[in-house]
Amino acid sequence: MTGLQYPTRVAAMITGAPPLGDAMCPILGALTFFSIYVSFFSVILIALSRYVRITKSIDTYKKIFGPSRSFLWVSLSWVVSGLLVAPGFLGYGKFGWNSRNRTCGQVYPHPYQAHYFSNIFGVSCWVTLSLAIGIFLKVYFDVKNSVIGTNSSDHHHDHYVPRRLIKQTKHMFIFFCALAMSITPYALLNSIDLYVHFLPNAVRIMLLVLFGLNHVVNPFLYAWKLTIFQRAFRALSRCKRRLPIQPRPAVNR
Repeated sequence: MTGLQYPTRVAAMITGAPPLGDAMCPILGALTFFSIYVSFFSVILIALSRYVRITKSIDTYKKIFGPSRSFLWVSLSWVVSGLLVAPGFLGYGKFGWNSRNRTCGQVYPHPYQAHYFSNIFGVSCWVTLSLAIGIFLKVYFDVKNSVIGTNSSDHHHDHYVPRRLIKQTKHMFIFFCALAMSITPYALLNSIDLYVHFLPNAVRIMLLVLFGLNHVVNPFLYAWKLTIFQRAFRALSRCKRRLPIQPRPAVNR
């Protein structure tokens, strides 16, 4: 998104033409939707991993989200994302130059452009966001009925949840909220506007910009909440190739 699509999208909006030529425009359009679908499924996997980590034993978590299984989950999300992109190459919509938004995406006008956006993109958006909300709500109610603590004595309770784990899950929920607030207005209103045409052009462009800002805001949210990202940003600003070594606290023996 950041390395390829944003620069080419800005160039397209300035010049009013496909940035890398007509031949590359369908590929750029397909990559845009593909990366969005991957983001959707990543949210589901993050929420599901938090749910399993909090509500199940550590052994169960390692069985479901160990390194090899995690690789398979992520691979599956990429495969499903590719399947959702495929109809755009098979006549159900078409990837290429969108004269309405002046970007490479779904061709406009096209007889099935509205159907692809509403029935595939829109439905995927709402299903994944609804599932994520449901999983996070389940985590919330489970934590509400559990024992939260940091002392070793807390482990004797039937359902113990470490504070560190709760903090991590809160961070993931904040990232999910940022995704939902930036994507949902565009997905909902634009899906309706494709049939009713009630949105002014300026509002539609603003929703599109808000939609794209999700990938810009995310790194700053991570840097705001996670120390490792703060260190990474400092290293980048100082043109360092590696993160500075952070001394560990001394352990009393």
